[in-house]
Amino acid sequence: MRLCGRGGKAVLAGWVWLALMPGLPAWALDVPSLSGPVVDVAHVLPPATVEQLSQELRAHEAKTSNQVAVLIVPSLGGEPLFDFSHRVATTWKLGRKGTDNGVLLLVALKDRKIRLEVGYGLEGVLTDARSAQIIRNEIVPRFRTGEFAAGVTAGVRAVLSTIEGTDHVPERPSPSPSGSDRLGQVLSAVIVGVVIGLVFSRTHRMLGPVVGGGVSFIAAPWLLPALIAGGVSLLLVSLLGGWGLSAGPRRGHRTSGFDETWFSTHRGGWGSGDLSGSFGGGDSFSGGGGDFGGGGASGDW
Repeated sequence: MRLCGRGGKAVLAGWVWLALMPGLPAWALDVPSLSGPVVDVAHVLPPATVEQLSQELRAHEAKTSNQVAVLIVPSLGGEPLFDFSHRVATTWKLGRKGTDNGVLLLVALKDRKIRLEVGYGLEGVLTDARSAQIIRNEIVPRFRTGEFAAGVTAGVRAVLSTIEGTDHVPERPSPSPSGSDRLGQVLSAVIVGVVIGLVFSRTHRMLGPVVGGGVSFIAAPWLLPALIAGGVSLLLVSLLGGWGLSAGPRRGHRTSGFDETWFSTHRGGWGSGDLSGSFGGGDSFSGGGGDFGGGGASGDW
């Protein structure tokens, strides 16, 4: 059945629009004006915290020229966190033009999301990994207990100390071996020593036990376990060799050598500022023309 002319088409288009509206993205949020180093649209921070952080951020900017700002919003309104954070950072133009040394800490309360947006010039020191670590270790634990002011403060100070090079992240300590770990290492050393000792026993019956015991002594941890491992290996190689296992390979029996080594490593651990200019004197605060390329990290709580 045909719709009645243009009126019918208009009605059909209207119904289609209404049907598609739920799947369309929400309208983009307005970017708040950059009224100071800390913009708390959600009004979650006490005035004293805002004042203290603002002073610290201004002092950091005066010393390094890096522009670090905080934005707290009630909600993202359906807009993706990365899109909104990048739009705020580029709209505010944090950092100096040419050095791009700006950082934005964004918190969306209802969405329970956090993002550190890092300018081009600081990506080498405030890396994606370090940004994620700050969110995970400094901010999230405090947010989960409702300590928003403490979380924002800890996050900001971690960012500043990282940029200034005063925040030395401790390497992850190597776990001290437990009793079961030591026993496993001793057994491994004995097995290695016995295998190598038996191989040498095929060519020299007296040499095999000595070599096997020596290998176990070297492979075992600490002195006493090493002595025990060496003695056990020497005894086992002597006994097994005496039972005729050192007489040489049987016809048709394929021999195999020991060609594997087990080892473990413990790795841990995880920049410079350019002095030029400031945000401006007094209470004024504005971006300096910096640019952002998507560096940083996101998290939630």
